[in-house]
Amino acid sequence: MSRIRSALALAALGLFFAVAGHAQTNPAVSTIVAFSLSNPVGNLVRGADGALYGVASPATSITGGVIYRTTADGSDVRTLYQLKPEDALSPAGGLVLASDGLLYGTTKFGQAGQIDGAGSIFKIAAAGTGFQIIHRFAPVTASNVNSNPINTNGAYPEAELVEGADGYLYGTARAGGPNGTGTIFKIMRDGTDFKLLYSFAAVTSSAGSGVIVTVDGAAPVGPLVAGTDNLLYGTTSQGGTNGRGTVFRIALDGTGLQILHHFSATTTDTTTGLLENADGATPLGGLVDGGDGFFYGLTAQGGTTGNGVIFSLPADGSTFTVLHAFSGADGSRPAAELMVASSGKLYGVTSSGGVNAEGATTSLGTIFAIDRAGTNFARLYSFDGKNGSVPSSRLLETASGVFVGVATSTGNCGYGTIFRYSLAGDTVTGDTRCGRKKNNSGGGSAGFAVVLLFAGLGLLRRRAA
Repeated sequence: MSRIRSALALAALGLFFAVAGHAQTNPAVSTIVAFSLSNPVGNLVRGADGALYGVASPATSITGGVIYRTTADGSDVRTLYQLKPEDALSPAGGLVLASDGLLYGTTKFGQAGQIDGAGSIFKIAAAGTGFQIIHRFAPVTASNVNSNPINTNGAYPEAELVEGADGYLYGTARAGGPNGTGTIFKIMRDGTDFKLLYSFAAVTSSAGSGVIVTVDGAAPVGPLVAGTDNLLYGTTSQGGTNGRGTVFRIALDGTGLQILHHFSATTTDTTTGLLENADGATPLGGLVDGGDGFFYGLTAQGGTTGNGVIFSLPADGSTFTVLHAFSGADGSRPAAELMVASSGKLYGVTSSGGVNAEGATTSLGTIFAIDRAGTNFARLYSFDGKNGSVPSSRLLETASGVFVGVATSTGNCGYGTIFRYSLAGDTVTGDTRCGRKKNNSGGGSAGFAVVLLFAGLGLLRRRAA
């Protein structure tokens, strides 16, 4: 009996150390893909095959941009389609995987050489076949007091689309519309029945005021989110009564736009030059539905130190709450949406801020987590350039405790990365060859890099992601 007890004690002791060792595992960041000659932009989307799909903007004038696919470990990276200059230029938002199994996206500009081009909407199969421009935004005909373009239905879409329960795709255009302050639109997946749902109001501030003031917002650059109440929720990065942006909701038919929050006026810190206020300013990303009756978002500026804030508000906008104000060392200038992880916590990135090994504040960006109540904020990782910098996309949880995202600069090839953050500390080797057949350094050294989803040696198709 004593032997059995001893064995059980040893087993329990072993289990204790195993559990303790697991708890002490250091999280790790690694590179899935390092881009070269094109910069990854927008949010990633996961396909039915488990692969990651996204877009990259051109770093040269040879191509209009790239649509790419990569496995979650970077073992198979492909250029699905390289936009030709006659297609359209500069995909800026990510892709959406619609209910018909096709991928849909937008480009910020029209065709090469088209001075009045205002952007487009495209579709493509996950296999890379059937690329088609399904809509071109109306030509620019004039500009407003702030020199932003005016047209009939919107210009320069910079966010991914969202599919509504009715099968329509919904989106925002940063500028354009009759007032040049941006629009909300919808379109059927076959490209028919494009409808302008809402045009943001005219600018009431003067051109030299330093702010764009409107009654309802201006320059929506983040994606919309469809609520369970069949309303669309979103943000504007400018406009509103103080010119620092708004949070809004609107019905699927474009009626009943309601401003849930006007971000407050800012003052400029005389030492840092940063814009400060109580509730944040300039939301560049959209919202995330927490599934708990609240929406959560970020601002790129404002807050008590001018580095941006994390906020929450209920669907009716009745109670706006600042959950966290960034300090710089824990992050600064978040530009993407939050995500709700399987653990229930909120995860996100900041495009600047962080600390280096010596504890000094840096400007390369961070990964962070926070409880939805605003407690237990943690800076999880500060980028140092090795696995990219300036993260600017919503994180995507590919497995429990494993998150992937897009960094728009540095990395092994100089043009940005798809990075992977693992709470358990495991890593992937990834594709960091910079278009070459060899020289895979598994994450690479710092330097200006953008992973090129290279076909062959990089001149096939004249370049790749």
